[in-house]
Amino acid sequence: MEIKYLGTAAAEAMPATFCNCKYCVEARRLGGKNIRTRSQSIVDGKLLIDLPADTYYHFLQNGIEGDKIEDLLITHSHGDHFYPTELYLRVPPFAHGMRAKELRLHANDKVCKTLEDGGAPKNVRLCPMSPFETREIGEYSVTALPARHAFGEGALFYIIKGEKTLLYAHDTGYFYDEVFDFIAQKGFKFDLASFDCTNVDITISDEGSHMGIENIERVIARLEAIGAIDGGTVKVINHFSHNANPLYHVLEERVADKGWLVSYDGMSVEF
Repeated sequence: MEIKYLGTAAAEAMPATFCNCKYCVEARRLGGKNIRTRSQSIVDGKLLIDLPADTYYHFLQNGIEGDKIEDLLITHSHGDHFYPTELYLRVPPFAHGMRAKELRLHANDKVCKTLEDGGAPKNVRLCPMSPFETREIGEYSVTALPARHAFGEGALFYIIKGEKTLLYAHDTGYFYDEVFDFIAQKGFKFDLASFDCTNVDITISDEGSHMGIENIERVIARLEAIGAIDGGTVKVINHFSHNANPLYHVLEERVADKGWLVSYDGMSVEF
C-alpha cells in the first residue's frame, strides 16, 4: 500500500498567510519541504482523505485525476479539512466527463448535514459514518474511531485495512481509553501509523484536541503494550502548526533517535 501526503500543515498553513513570525519568515526563505499546505492525504491514489481548499493545488502538483476518485473520507467539519464548495462544483457546467459517476462521501453527521443543507449535488452520495463503525469502501475495510477533537461534533479518525493496515490519526488529541480498548479487542496490527503532531514540543494536555511529541510517545507506548504496533510499524508525524517550529530539518533532527518519519507535502510512503 501507499500513502501520499498532499498537505501537511494545520489550518493556518506554513508559512501562514499573514504571519511574520520567525518560523514563517524562515520557511519562506528556505522553501522546499518547509512549505506546507492544509492537511490532506490519498491512499493508493484511490481513497482520498479530507478536502481542504488546497485540494485543487494538491491535485495539480501530484498528478491526481480527481474525476476518477470514488470515495472520500472526511475527518471533521473544520475548514482546513472540509471545503464543501469544491463538491458543489462536481456537476456540469463546472465539471464534464467524470469517469467516476458518483463520489461517495464518508463522514460524521455534521459534515453530511452541512453538505445536504447547501444542496448536495446528485452525483455526491452522503454516507454518514459513526464511531466504531466498520464498512467496506472499495477494496478497503475502513473503521471510524472517535477523535478527541471538534468537541460535540463527533470528529473521526480512521483505520484503513487493505493489503496492509493504516492508522490515520488526524486531527485528534490523546486517544480515548475506549479507542485503545477497541483496537485491542479487534486485534488490529498497524503496518503504518500516522500521528497528529500539531504541537511538536509545545505542551498540551491529554484533554486537548491535538498532540505533540510527548503525547505521541505515550500513545505509541500504549499501542505497543496491546500489540497494535511494534518495531516494524512505520511511524509518521504530520499536521504541523507554524507556532511549533515545523521547519523540516528541525523536526527531522528532533525525532531522528525515534525512527519516526516527518511528513512533507508530496511525500509518498510505501508500506
